[in-house]
Amino acid sequence: MSKFALISAVLALNLAHNAKAEDVPPPPAASSSSDASEASAASASDSSSGKTPLDASVRIGSDDEVSNVFRDMGVVQRKAMRKRGRFLLSTYGTLDFSDGPYTSYSISINPGYAISDFLEIYAQFSPLYIVNKRSIVDLVSSLTLQGGQQATITAARPKYQYGIEVLWAPLYGKDSLGMNTIIRSDTFLKFGASQIQYDTTRGMGFKLGLGKTFFLGKYMGLRFCIDYGYIQSVVNNEKSFKGVLLSELGVNFYL
Repeated sequence: MSKFALISAVLALNLAHNAKAEDVPPPPAASSSSDASEASAASASDSSSGKTPLDASVRIGSDDEVSNVFRDMGVVQRKAMRKRGRFLLSTYGTLDFSDGPYTSYSISINPGYAISDFLEIYAQFSPLYIVNKRSIVDLVSSLTLQGGQQATITAARPKYQYGIEVLWAPLYGKDSLGMNTIIRSDTFLKFGASQIQYDTTRGMGFKLGLGKTFFLGKYMGLRFCIDYGYIQSVVNNEKSFKGVLLSELGVNFYL
């Protein structure tokens, strides 16, 4: 055999050996002991229950992207109270923080109707007022004017009131009471217009309030509200409007 034929045979053997080495797949990467134990435990559990075991190698990691379907998705809790189409009864007491000569307390009994879950309308009626004079009345009465006349300060006292109230509750949520108790509530704006009957004349009243209702069940809620009132009052026979601060606390019934 010639030298050229021998060299050609050696090159052919080397090429065949290299091609066979490239076709052999690399050995699998060794898994950690924790992954192996988890996989074996999952496999044993699934085999005992008759289910197909999951492949631990496809586990989702922290670097995996969230699907665009869920990226802009939010969760809004349901309302605690469905009020649409229900008759309402609002009862509350009112205390005024005005600078007038009398402090007045009133009781209101307001039947109403829920036009929607967010809008309520009431017929407002206050059949009773409790009026107490303040210390300024006695202080002025102790003064003597020029000419020997005694100084006095007088104001018309409210007897009852009637009007209309509209309540808009766009916000709702829940509040935690302690570690284990949750109370659902809504937040509302209230507008009211009324006519006030005094012991000597009549006057108008308007108010705008902000408050919350804490639901105590399916048919009842505790309601608190702070109002700014623009009330027409009579002091020393002069009728005029003045601003007053009012606080309301009562119970609402959903019939």
